[in-house]
Amino acid sequence: MRNLEKEVLISMIYYPNEIDNFLNKAPLRVWSKESQGYLNIILNLKNKNALTLRSFIDSLDDRQKESKELQELITYEPTPNYFYMLDVFIENFKLDKQRQIGQRLCEASSANMLLDLLSLQKDLEINSNSYLNLEQWQEVYLNKPKTPKYKCEIPFFDNCLDGGLELAQLILISGDPEAGKTMFGLQILENLSLKTKVCFFSFEFTIDSYLKRRPKDSPLLESKNLFIINDGYDITEISTNIRNLAKEGVKFFLIDSQMRITTPKSNKRDEEDESNKFSTLAKLCHSLEVVVFLIIQTSKTDKDTPLGSKKGGHEASIIVRLERIKPDSSDYAQKGKEYDENRRLFVVKKNKQTGKHYKNIINFDTKQLRFYEHLRKDVDKKIEVVFVE
Repeated sequence: MRNLEKEVLISMIYYPNEIDNFLNKAPLRVWSKESQGYLNIILNLKNKNALTLRSFIDSLDDRQKESKELQELITYEPTPNYFYMLDVFIENFKLDKQRQIGQRLCEASSANMLLDLLSLQKDLEINSNSYLNLEQWQEVYLNKPKTPKYKCEIPFFDNCLDGGLELAQLILISGDPEAGKTMFGLQILENLSLKTKVCFFSFEFTIDSYLKRRPKDSPLLESKNLFIINDGYDITEISTNIRNLAKEGVKFFLIDSQMRITTPKSNKRDEEDESNKFSTLAKLCHSLEVVVFLIIQTSKTDKDTPLGSKKGGHEASIIVRLERIKPDSSDYAQKGKEYDENRRLFVVKKNKQTGKHYKNIINFDTKQLRFYEHLRKDVDKKIEVVFVE
């Protein structure tokens, strides 16, 4: 039984409303045989309106009750919006089938046998009734759980988000060198740590340098909620770490940065390899209901496109940019300096969450390494979580 199957099965037990929608696109044939047995029990209990974890376990036979699969299944954290795992679920099924087909082709070639390639291709097809009319989609929408929003406590950013961040989004942070991309991402992460678990992939600078900036018991963050990872640059290992931490309740991740992420060696072009980073992270965000902030690099001639990937920006829900600006001629403290130390141009260039854009000069506190507007609010205010109807 695949791990993703276990996660979906336990979620179905706790949140049965999405079962029919999920199985409509992922029918029984795409599940392992062991999972099919569990699914039949779940469906039977659901039809009797008697589906609970206890009733599910009581309905298992002795072999199933004593199996390693069951023990692992019940340790998974149920996810209300497991429907968003569907794309990854189908992709995993096709990859497994593809490996099986490849093995059959190799064995047939060794035996000087020809196989029907069209028949093999049909093994990858998933026949499902995926057509819903507007009335059905409206019913799905009305029955969805309320969507949480998390305030970043950075007013100019929260205003663009109509009150806070929604989950399941890939957010790109770009900007000039030394404009404060990492500082901005960490400010969001630290603020959110006051309410929920977060993770910082510290690939660009050492943990020691961060600890010097944020002493123990700092009021700006909750240290027990902030996880830090400083190794494992491969996109596969990053994905595994995100999956594992998401099961521990981590909702927000900051990766610093795009250029540190490596991909498995392949025969693909550089453009495809680079784009794979963004598509992999975007799928993770949707399937796990998490937010990933990815600091990216751009070229001088194209500030809107992630370096090496024209498709990278399309995978993101939100793109923000920080730019350095020239000092104000009236600010004698900045006289002779190439860039203003205390101000930046902040731009929200893409915003699928609300459609709102933003462009304004913001201030930068060089001591606290934090951004703020002219009317500054208390930095140690607790994060508020609101729910969208």
